[in-house]
Amino acid sequence: MKKTRFSIGILFFICGLNFATWATRIPDFKTYLHLTDAQLGTVLMGLPIGSMVSLPIAGWLLTKYASRWICIMAVAMYVIVIPGLSLMNSAISLFIGLLFFGMVGDIMNIAMNTQVVSLEAKMNKIIMSSFHAVFSIGLMSGAFLGGILERANYSTLEHFSLVALSNVLLIPFSIKNLLTDKPVQDENKPMSSILNLGPYLIILSFIAFCGMLCEGAMADWISLYFKEYIPNSPYPITIGFSSFAVAMVIGRFLGDKISLKYDVSTILIFNGILTALGMMLTLGMESIYLKVIGCFITGIGISTVVPLIYSQAGNQKEIMPSIAIAGVSTIAYVGFLLGPVLIGYLSDFVGLDKALLLIVVLGFLGAFISKTWAIKR
Repeated sequence: MKKTRFSIGILFFICGLNFATWATRIPDFKTYLHLTDAQLGTVLMGLPIGSMVSLPIAGWLLTKYASRWICIMAVAMYVIVIPGLSLMNSAISLFIGLLFFGMVGDIMNIAMNTQVVSLEAKMNKIIMSSFHAVFSIGLMSGAFLGGILERANYSTLEHFSLVALSNVLLIPFSIKNLLTDKPVQDENKPMSSILNLGPYLIILSFIAFCGMLCEGAMADWISLYFKEYIPNSPYPITIGFSSFAVAMVIGRFLGDKISLKYDVSTILIFNGILTALGMMLTLGMESIYLKVIGCFITGIGISTVVPLIYSQAGNQKEIMPSIAIAGVSTIAYVGFLLGPVLIGYLSDFVGLDKALLLIVVLGFLGAFISKTWAIKR
């Protein structure tokens, strides 16, 4: 099982690395294409649209092919799409590129989480959070790499091509030991529909949506916030995002142990409160050090929301795990991609610092929902 965990972990690392690669270069695209915050928000809409377009595709693929092959296909698509993004020289072409980027990301997201739930069933224990920690390690690595290459004046094409090459080099280490699950229906659980999840999974989906929206907003906008509101910082503009990513790693590595000691509702309530309080600290304090600490607290708050909910969705008894995960993860992933869009539009009206207060609101909202509708183990 260790080799299987390692192979699946590589997929999560790749996914985090690839997204951070794009996220750290957003300020460059904004400058190069002369975009306002609202225009950038419109361009970023390509990501959630691509995710929604891929939903029926991912559902169909899960019924036809084993998730391991879907994972490998997604990585191969990443290798093409990522360098392609760097070649986009207009808002329209970048929108189209991001649409495909969103499609690939959602397909990868559903397939690799399906692998984890299958492994949890074999091991008879919750390990989802540790895999999302590896995703955050990829996110953190991408943030550090992006900051270094940006400071070294690497072009976007050089940066993205280097990351695409790393994807190619990592594939052989991943494919061999992935689970060979079969794309067939579990006779003990109805197939149901990805669009008919039922009230319990809808509640889970909405909490995950709030958490992922906050995560997406932090990934895409926090570097720009540090660039525009702390112009004389002695640190790279990625310092806030890097702090956030480190916290995500720490929180997710501890998440599986925490989930054994406390009930899910309690953890999710604290997640929401920490998310909100951390962002309030970042936006309300003038010291760059307190702002970085605020990003760290926000990362701790967000870290275990999605892993907990994916495990809950995959282990419920109503419908097939693959269908439950596909539905919940897609709704959550849309939040991950929609957050940057909403922040962009709000920023044009009230400024980026006030627009990021949306994270505070969603943190408290997630805590309220978790408190009101107690989530069962």
